[in-house]
Amino acid sequence: MKKDLYVEKSKIAGKGVFTKEPFKKGEIVFILKGKFKKHHPKNSKESKNGPNWVGVGEDIWIDPIDISQYLNHSCQPNMGIKGRVEFVALHNIKKDEELTFDYSITEMDEFWEFPCNCRSRNCRKILHSIQSLPKPVFKHYLPYIPNYFQKVYNRSNKINK
Repeated sequence: MKKDLYVEKSKIAGKGVFTKEPFKKGEIVFILKGKFKKHHPKNSKESKNGPNWVGVGEDIWIDPIDISQYLNHSCQPNMGIKGRVEFVALHNIKKDEELTFDYSITEMDEFWEFPCNCRSRNCRKILHSIQSLPKPVFKHYLPYIPNYFQKVYNRSNKINK
């Protein structure tokens, strides 16, 4: 991690990850580390296994081993993902700001559903997988959506590149 990050009580949910120093738009905030997991849910109950996992490919997940396990979702996130594991600032991030990303950009499980508590102006209230992401939101996050999930979105929404 390039700068000091810390865990503290979050207004979104439980604990969150915050930064002691600012980041500029496009700057790498941190690299996700953890154990790779293989998981293919067949129903909504199985879909709830691994609540802190971050999808990196088809049925491939990372179970975070550091403070990244406390990353919260926001419908107006300040981070996206470059490649599979580089979290990048979507806009300038201020000192002591909570670091967030949109959980939907790393989720393709059709059974997955997540109640949102981000309180952002554009809160979607209930989150679903990447396939259900509104088109303007998807375009806003580009290019900081993992390539695999961009392909899933484009296939399901019949978008040709």
